[in-house]
Amino acid sequence: MQTIYTLFLLASLLSLLLYKKPLFAQKVGFGLATLFSLYAAIFFFSNLGETLVWALPGNFISAPVFRLDSLGMFFSFLVSLVAFAVSLFSFDYAKFYEKKANLAVFAALFNAFILSMLLVIASDNVFSFMLLWEVMTLLSALLILINDGKDASKNVMVYLGIAQIGAFCLMVALLIMASVAGSFEFSAFATMDISFGMSLTLFILLLIGLGSKAGMFPFHVWLPLAYCRCPSNASALMSGVMIKVALFAFIKFSLLLPSLVEFGYILLFMGALSCVFGIIYALVSNDYKAAIAYSSCENVGIIFLGLGGAFYGLGTHSLTLALLGFIASFFHILNHAVFKSLLFMLSGNVYTATHTRNMDSLGGLHKQMPYTSIIFFVAVLSICALPPLNGFASEWVVYKTMVAGGMGEGAAPRFFFSLAIIALSITGAMAIMAFSKVYGSVFLGLPRDTKRVEEVKEVSFVRLLPLGLLASLCVGIGIFMNDVIGMLTTLVLTLIPQTQLATEDFISMPLIILVMLLCAIIPFVLFYLFKANNKEARVTDPWACGFLYNNTMQIGSNAFTGDIKKALSFILRYESEVKIDGYFSKAVYTHKTRDFFWDKLYEPVIHYIMVIADKIGVFQNGRTNLYAGYILIYLCLVLVFGHYFL
Repeated sequence: MQTIYTLFLLASLLSLLLYKKPLFAQKVGFGLATLFSLYAAIFFFSNLGETLVWALPGNFISAPVFRLDSLGMFFSFLVSLVAFAVSLFSFDYAKFYEKKANLAVFAALFNAFILSMLLVIASDNVFSFMLLWEVMTLLSALLILINDGKDASKNVMVYLGIAQIGAFCLMVALLIMASVAGSFEFSAFATMDISFGMSLTLFILLLIGLGSKAGMFPFHVWLPLAYCRCPSNASALMSGVMIKVALFAFIKFSLLLPSLVEFGYILLFMGALSCVFGIIYALVSNDYKAAIAYSSCENVGIIFLGLGGAFYGLGTHSLTLALLGFIASFFHILNHAVFKSLLFMLSGNVYTATHTRNMDSLGGLHKQMPYTSIIFFVAVLSICALPPLNGFASEWVVYKTMVAGGMGEGAAPRFFFSLAIIALSITGAMAIMAFSKVYGSVFLGLPRDTKRVEEVKEVSFVRLLPLGLLASLCVGIGIFMNDVIGMLTTLVLTLIPQTQLATEDFISMPLIILVMLLCAIIPFVLFYLFKANNKEARVTDPWACGFLYNNTMQIGSNAFTGDIKKALSFILRYESEVKIDGYFSKAVYTHKTRDFFWDKLYEPVIHYIMVIADKIGVFQNGRTNLYAGYILIYLCLVLVFGHYFL
């Protein structure tokens, strides 16, 4: 595994050395990333059942050791698989940012970001983990700034602010665990003896610290700000695998705590909220990239539902339920990594062709970009959990977990699992509506802004190849779901030994496909039997109440979700404005949906911080003698604290 880490480091350094030849550096950097990611994916997949250890040579403060067990191998494989597809996509896509940033730096940051995620997964002590965790966060922030522009710095600061809140909670939790274990090595944490209250406190700290990075509600506000701003290949990595690194750490550290039923209840409740609120904001967004970003919060909620069932099973010693819950969560982690990275790369195709993210300005792109449209349709079917694709397969296992958990005795489990089932059902219906709007507004109908789409062309084969690969995985994983579940069962059994799961209880996806084909054939049979009208259909212009029809009369994304916005007006802050310069001038409509939780939770906090910062700004006056006095006062306070409290 050390060879893989070294290769990515060399690729990053080589890209920087080619700083004065950015186009050549782009080909070298992303080309090497493609080759190394493919090699890494093959290596990690072939060693899923192994445990590898590598001690970093040299004298360091903490003598860092990197260890990969079955869980780490699985998540390293996910990172490498998605990185391979995104790197190949970036080989051509990155040229779009030639005038915005040096492509050599772009390629170097890209390789370093992949390396940082792999090293975080393999880190085996507190010091190296937190150091690499912060490096990963910083590199992702720099990738956001590649697409510099209006409000870029503000968006990055929001992302970094939430990330640092999470990092603080994570650091506190790990230091407490290290203090109890008497060692900073994660391998020694298994011997911890922790009380109920401390265990619950540590679990909440881990949930905040790692859930904020994963985009869990109510820390979801950074998702559209960061993902919409950064290049689509970077957002594919961030949403596809960076949030999976946070989920890996959450699973790894939470399993080191004493198993409590309350862990399951907390995850079920937070997962249900993340599902519902994530898909609501995805549904009402007019920005197709923001809609994809908000759905990350929804899918993280689905993963938490599976984990909630797993931890509830551990707390009640129902090992079969725990095994089923972990399989459900790992299955959806795999599927989300595939279809979400695919959707963000597809959004990059649309943006580079049209230079807009506003769905109300698009339409009819299927004719100019047929291959992108077909692959986008596959990705939409997958994220909407429609059979026989992979999204349906994993959500079916999540449903099965919720039903099994809800059959337990007691009011509490029945309430929380019922809440989860209701939330998942609502989320499924809204997801279909949300992504029907996205696909229909972008690819179907007629162009609403003809000037913007008249010169649109299909992207190159180099870009379509990785997209086709991920789309085929969406189909293949769904069809062969039982084989994937068998592989995941072997993985989960390393976490929960001495239990079994009967895989024959799962549905047969080939049988579902056969039923769907029969349902598709039946209407044609009925038309033939009842002698349907086979005359050629008349094609005329749409009736527009006597007015000359134009493209802007077709339904837009705002009208598509107008009733939802009215029904949820107590949560959604919907603003619309009409500008008309004169009676005969064209009216300009602007629509914006504000995040309720940003307005009520984050904006007041930011306001008070700015006020406090202005007040304490008087201490920064440029006088050296006062600065020396500050240092003296600080040292005196440290001595007093050390004397009385240490």
